[in-house]
Amino acid sequence: MRVSSRVGFACALLLALLLPVLLLLPVSAAGTELPDTSEASAVYFYHMESGRRIGARNETQVLPAGSTVKLLSGLIACERLQGQLGDIVQITEEMIDGVSGHRYQLEEGELYTMEQLLYLAVCGSYNDAYNTLAYIIGGGNVQEFVNLMNQRAAELGARSTTATDPTGLADSSLTTAEDLFCIALSAVQNPLYMQICGSAFYDMPAGRIYNRNALVSAATENRYYNPYCRGLTAGSTTLGQASVITLAQKENDSYLCVVLGARDESDKEGGENYSYVVANRLIDWGYDNFRYLEVLTPESVVCTLPVTVSDMTDSVEVVPAEPLSLYVPAGAQPGRDLTFSIRLMYDALEAPVQPGMHVGYVAVVYDGEILGTAALYTAGSAERSSFISRLMQIQSLTQSRRVRAGGIFFLVALTAWLLTEALIARYRRHKWDKYFSRKIDMSETLLRRRPPDRRR
Repeated sequence: MRVSSRVGFACALLLALLLPVLLLLPVSAAGTELPDTSEASAVYFYHMESGRRIGARNETQVLPAGSTVKLLSGLIACERLQGQLGDIVQITEEMIDGVSGHRYQLEEGELYTMEQLLYLAVCGSYNDAYNTLAYIIGGGNVQEFVNLMNQRAAELGARSTTATDPTGLADSSLTTAEDLFCIALSAVQNPLYMQICGSAFYDMPAGRIYNRNALVSAATENRYYNPYCRGLTAGSTTLGQASVITLAQKENDSYLCVVLGARDESDKEGGENYSYVVANRLIDWGYDNFRYLEVLTPESVVCTLPVTVSDMTDSVEVVPAEPLSLYVPAGAQPGRDLTFSIRLMYDALEAPVQPGMHVGYVAVVYDGEILGTAALYTAGSAERSSFISRLMQIQSLTQSRRVRAGGIFFLVALTAWLLTEALIARYRRHKWDKYFSRKIDMSETLLRRRPPDRRR
């Protein structure tokens, strides 16, 4: 089967290259406003299953990272130490030197397993445990671990992030909500990290410790606890203020939520830590305002394509090969809120046409933004007409380059011959005129026959 033109092939190639890009691009859910997040400096809210950014604010603004650097520290520790959980570590003075703030009170000479240190750091968020792990992984140099943090951040796409220490105590690290999302997206794929940061508590020989992230913690009188949250980290510093990064899971929907630089008034009577308030507000908003909607099915006729060289049918129906379900705002309806943008690779198909031929793509658009795409295929067939095929062969022959070239050559040769004959005739007339320049009209008497000579 021969299909319409080179333009079709070019369109097919372009669409094939653009499709994965379109699927990977972050898209905000237009038409559904974010809830109030004014208590935070920046937020990023992402739906895991659809791979869509549902909402964001100031997500690329560079802000003090505060305690969020522990997300990167904890991830690196789990990546590097996952095969050494049973190893025994003896605490030295250098491991805990100069560490203040939220501490477990590790003491010089104490023995801990690597697993216990990881739980103290990632679950309990204790600064002395983080510093100890940084000292071990950095080969006895915490700054080497910090260098590793910045290298890993760049690898994960967090290019606006600069870490200056493994705990955030220095309060001089910088990041963005979008960068923290990139790091968290990698962290949720690390089973060890998610196991530790998602644990509500951990029993140490000296007693139980609770998760520092109040969204996950099972501590009593925790008004911020959310049963759908599975980690990741939370904390507060003077410049960075209160921040939280969490994964919420409910049935088949998961959200990755980043709240950066929120007000923390929990030290006041009746005051709130707004990082948790905003995170819970976003999670509730997501589950209340979005749902899956089957937009297309294999029976959905998206359009028809003209068919040539067939006397049985003049078009075939075009359908998606698989169902397309999208995570959309509740109440959105195809045809009313959701529209379709069709990109076909061919203007027409030349018979014979078989079912299942790939002919293009359809994009589902909501409020001017692409939510998803599906490949389009022919649903029917078309037989080729032998009579029309012969006519087209004749037409194709008359339009071929060889025939056109032959015709042009014939016309040029004919024109050259006519011009040559005209020039020859003109030359002959000119020669005659040159040698017989006087022209005399002969009278009738001279033209008569001369009488015979009677003198003979």
